[in-house]
Order: sequence, then C-alpha cells, then structure tokens
Amino acid sequence: MAVVKPFRGIHYDVKKVGDLTKVVAPPYDVIPPEEQEALHRRHPRNIVWVDFGLAREGDGPAENKYTRAARWFREWQAEGTLVRDAAPALYYYEQEFSLPGKKTYVRKGFLGALRLSAFGEGEVFPHERTLSRPKEDRLALMRVTDAHMSPIFGLFSDPADEVLKSLRSGMAAVPDLSAVDDLGVKHRVWTVTQPKALLGAVEKMAGKGVFIADGHHRYETALAFRDEMRRKHGNTPAAAYEHVLMFLCNMDDEGIVILPTHRGIHSVQGFDPEAFLAKVRSHLPVETRSGSPEDAMRAVDEAGRKGKAIGWSTGGGRFHVATFPDLRGFCDARLARFPPQLRPLDVVLLHGFLLEELLGISPEAVTAGQFVKYYKEPAKAAADLSSGAIQAGFFLNPVSIAEFRDVSLSGHVLPQKATFFYPKIGTGLLIFPVSGDDRVPG
Repeated sequence: MAVVKPFRGIHYDVKKVGDLTKVVAPPYDVIPPEEQEALHRRHPRNIVWVDFGLAREGDGPAENKYTRAARWFREWQAEGTLVRDAAPALYYYEQEFSLPGKKTYVRKGFLGALRLSAFGEGEVFPHERTLSRPKEDRLALMRVTDAHMSPIFGLFSDPADEVLKSLRSGMAAVPDLSAVDDLGVKHRVWTVTQPKALLGAVEKMAGKGVFIADGHHRYETALAFRDEMRRKHGNTPAAAYEHVLMFLCNMDDEGIVILPTHRGIHSVQGFDPEAFLAKVRSHLPVETRSGSPEDAMRAVDEAGRKGKAIGWSTGGGRFHVATFPDLRGFCDARLARFPPQLRPLDVVLLHGFLLEELLGISPEAVTAGQFVKYYKEPAKAAADLSSGAIQAGFFLNPVSIAEFRDVSLSGHVLPQKATFFYPKIGTGLLIFPVSGDDRVPG
C-alpha cells in the first residue's frame, strides 16, 4: 500500500526573511486575483512569485510567468533565502484553528514524499473528477522548477494514532517553522530526523491506503511529470520524481473538519417559490419557519443530527427545511440512477432530486456552470438572495468522514464541490525538489 519516504526539504531561512507569515500563501487554486496581487505586494520573496506568478503584458515563449518563476526559484536558493535541509526528514505539521461558535481544533499530520501510483492501483484513492486546464498550468511550472511547491492533502486511517506517535517521539519541543495566515490559522512544522522515529512512521504507513482530500489536479500533474521524467532518466524507484509532496493526516483524529458548500440557483425560467415548495411537500416533510438564511443553516445543522436535511430560502424572511424520514426508501425510489454509495449524500439529494427532478436543472448544465452558484458562507448566499442575484439559496450539512471514505473506496467520485476540508494547507512552508538527480532514501 502507501510507501512514504523522508526527503531533504527546501524551506525559507527564518533568519533571512523573519516572520514566515509574510512569505507563505494559500494554495494557488483558492487565491482570487485581488489576493494574488496583494500577496505579491506583501513581500518580494512571497511564495506566490514562484508558485502563482502574475502574467505581464508582452509575455511570450522566452519570457513569461513560468520562466520568471524558475529564475526567482534559482536566485532565492543562491542568495540563501531558501535553504535545503542536510538530512532526509519527515515534517510533523500542525494547524490550529477555530470556527465561529465552536471549539478550537488542532489538525495533526506530517509532510512526506509519497510514492506515486495511478488511481485504481489500490494505494491512492480520489474522490472527485478533475479538469485539464489547471493540470496544464501546474505541469508547466513543475517543468521549469523541478519541484513540488504545494502539498497535496491526503488522509489515512489510524485509530491508534501509531504513525504520528512515532514522529512525536523524535520531535523537538519548539517547531522549526511557524506562521499565522490571513484567516488566523496557526501553522507549525517540526523537522524530524531521528532514525527510530522515521522508521516507525514509515513502517506504520506501509499497510495503509491514502485518500486524497484536496489537490487532485496536483496529484495527476505529478503523475504526468513522473512519466516525462521516466522517459528522460529511467524508472528509478528511489528517484524523487517517483514521489509527490503530501500532507498526510489521520482521518480518525478529531481535528478533521469538513465544511459544507452551499448552493444558490439563478436564471431558472419560470421559477415559482410557492410551486416549488408544494412540489417538495408532495414527497417529503417540510417545516417552514420565520428567519434568515443563517437561521436556516442552524436549523439544517440541528435536523441533520437526526438524519438528512436540506434547507432553502427564497427570501421574504422565512426558510424551509426538508427531512428524509425513510432515507433508504426515498433513495431507492427517486435516485436509483446513482450508485448506492452516492444516493444518501446531501449534495446528491439536492442535485439529483430537488434541482434535477423538480426544477429541471440537468447535470450537464451544472457542469457547464449554468444555473448554480456555490457558497462557503451562508451570509454571502443571503446577500445574493437579497440583491436578486439568486432565486433561492440551498443550505447543506457537510459530507461526513465515513461517507467520504466509503465513496472513495467504492471507486466512484463525489459530485462537484461536495467537500471543503478546512483549513487549507499552507504553500511555502516546505518545497520538495524532484530533479532528475534528486533521490529519497531507499
């Protein structure tokens, strides 16, 4: 199953740059244009200059954001801004964060070099489909830097927490790298080189499968890069390019948080809020209450502790919550076209029944970006509802870890934007070099 190796990571020299908060960034695919520009202004050595550079007028084959990324990456290493560890290590990584109205969490895991394997080979399990354009961008960057800039987020099951216990046995008291991001998430990294601690973690990981939580595009890009490097340098098991930078986290740990992604519908011809409510009521129990969309989310959360529930609001100071008292019977009757593992998921109940069957919004239209908007925050959906940007806001509970694991193992994939693992893994804390000459311990 999973083969994880220590590696000699590249990271910022704290003595050179000072507070790492100024030079780290979120993953490139969650950075909007205004934040991309702000991160460039924040510090001349912020990782976005390499990982997510800005295009410039006049760019062409000889000079573009990729050639600039390669040049800066080389210069930062030559000047000592970025340094490489002398000995192979695994990097214990904690993220401390809070959610409004809830407790403070600490998500614990480690950064390591995971041996690449194609999906379907039984080692690494995806949970969503990918698009080609992001993979082309990441592959272009990898070709010029020979490095993995941003970790993929993977989960493994370890109820006894043996892997991380082994690493903690070789940790120092104080982290080697630390930063606080713009969301207030505290990132702490310890470099673990103690041989017994490394061996214990590697051996305990050997029998486990890895479930990709976030970073499918980057994983598939790493596979494509590996295949290119094999054609140039051969199939060498110890080659760094046979591996990918992965944050590996115990899914049995209480620090795992999956947040929901809510939906809004727009531009649906003939949408009638009362007619839609009547249609839902003809199939399911629906409770109507006075309150805001935020109140709707709280009601959905409460109802979800007893079973599946979906809420929606069309404005007017009220919302509705539909429940599924006979979930299995409903799924077998209304959602038989979906695989059994997908039918009871909140997003499938919403898309397959409420949106597709009752409103006529086809999966192809959703994939094409029509009719549906996505929201991390109920308040943003509420604002769009008030302004008329959407006709209705739908509020969901998150996919559970058990559902995530069952779907991944089944060989099927979750619908688009079904999971939001919070928080994101920081980019710029650690870089994995994968040139033709780089090796991991055999």
